[in-house]
Amino acid sequence: MIILRYLTKEVLQSTFAVTGVLLVIIMSGRFVKYLAEAAAGKMDANVLFAVMFYRLPGFLELILPLGFFVSILLAYGRLYTDSEMTVLFSCGVSRKKLISWTYVPAGFVALLIALLSLWLSPLGLQKAEEILAEQQARNDFDTMQPARFQPSGNRTVVSYSETISEDRQKLHSLFIANMGVAADQPLMSVRADSAENITHADIGEPYLLLQNGTRYDGRPGEANYRVTEFVQFAQHIEPSGEIIVTRNKVNRVPTLELLSSNSPEYQAALQWRLSPPIVVLIVTMLGVILSHTNPRRGRYAMLFPSILLYLIYLVLLNATRGSVEEENISPAVGLWPVHGLFLLLSLLLLSTKQQWLQLLARLFGRGVK
Repeated sequence: MIILRYLTKEVLQSTFAVTGVLLVIIMSGRFVKYLAEAAAGKMDANVLFAVMFYRLPGFLELILPLGFFVSILLAYGRLYTDSEMTVLFSCGVSRKKLISWTYVPAGFVALLIALLSLWLSPLGLQKAEEILAEQQARNDFDTMQPARFQPSGNRTVVSYSETISEDRQKLHSLFIANMGVAADQPLMSVRADSAENITHADIGEPYLLLQNGTRYDGRPGEANYRVTEFVQFAQHIEPSGEIIVTRNKVNRVPTLELLSSNSPEYQAALQWRLSPPIVVLIVTMLGVILSHTNPRRGRYAMLFPSILLYLIYLVLLNATRGSVEEENISPAVGLWPVHGLFLLLSLLLLSTKQQWLQLLARLFGRGVK
């Protein structure tokens, strides 16, 4: 069908364009956040793109339904303003036929979103959280940046190195200051020409071996400083803690594991993963109905109220998921009433006034004038 191919092309082109713009906006904000953490030494800049790559399916899972909904509004809104829809309707194409044609690209998008939400998104989130947990478990010297004063995790030690080797094993022109945790504790500072990360051969603990430097011990405001010059000085490094991934736990659980659990939290997560493709199928009908516009009003006339309606849909889904997790709503009921509500709304908008009058006439035995 020429018309079907034409409509599918218009909708999918708009979908890719809208989704691309939204994806750039959302990923830019998240990338800036990670970049700030890398600049502060909290994570290695080399893992930024890996983290963003693994988070990509999760972003697409949320963006694609909105992008597809907006694309229907834009594509069909243009057809209305250019009077192409008027030509289609005059040739015998009904609104129901138009909706059935629109479900062809909608089915493709729904399958893609189902693949993302049920498999790729939790898998990618698991990988991203593992990388972030590894970055958090690094010791203070693993996170050092050249030519930058950097406090330790507990803010009691400040370190500085002029340059750091590419393998991060050797530091040059090193300065370390232990600020102390008590008022009567002396301040200790060390300056060394170079330092190297080593592992003690007997106990296997990490140490920083400083070469050719000076150590200063004393309390500020007092003259009883002790100055010690050394050729070599070993400073113990607190080992990295155990890598534990705790954030977004339920969102990282494989879908098959969610299916085998009766936990309200797991059931809510499962229904949430099933929701994006269902949302696409429901908003397809809404998009076709709400895209109708008068050429004089312009193609963007219904854009804002339609997006507002979509946001209400998502807010209700999210609120219902929280209620299921807190066991205020039975998992057997879950998120399905919200989908049913918007499906009913779509059917009500699809039905014409005359059809409702005929239905009432059959119910009450009256003729319709």
